[in-house]
Amino acid sequence: MGQRNDRRTSLTSGIRRFVAPLAIVTLLLTVSAHAQAYDGEAIDFDAVAAAPDSHKVLFETDAVRVLRVEIAPGATEPVHEHAYPSIMIIEKPQPLVYVVYELVGGHPVERQRIDVPLMPADATEEMGPEGLHAVRNLGTEPFVAIRVEFKE
Repeated sequence: MGQRNDRRTSLTSGIRRFVAPLAIVTLLLTVSAHAQAYDGEAIDFDAVAAAPDSHKVLFETDAVRVLRVEIAPGATEPVHEHAYPSIMIIEKPQPLVYVVYELVGGHPVERQRIDVPLMPADATEEMGPEGLHAVRNLGTEPFVAIRVEFKE
């Protein structure tokens, strides 16, 4: 009976040695999805933190966040992401370029540029979560939209 308990203790100890590092790696990967090292400093790519000049919080609860998105003519907003699905209501459309990024070695690297067709004012678009990107306003007026993010 003592030998059986020794094997069970050995097995339990082995599982703990495997599960503990796995849990730590999972936690680190989860945290790093939203805050990446960039030039040796942790960066939060959430739109409000990473691109505060173009993303203003109008309202926020545990379930929803409403943003006013405004991009000046000729400006390109900083690289950022949107973790939640949303609805975007275009108030003042302008021709845009959507730039897709990927993290390589902790640094955002441009992967693709997409010309966005001019939408009519009051156009509403349902959007899923968006990875790293930036938007450039090619127009002569500010681009303005309201983005409603659904956190739950």
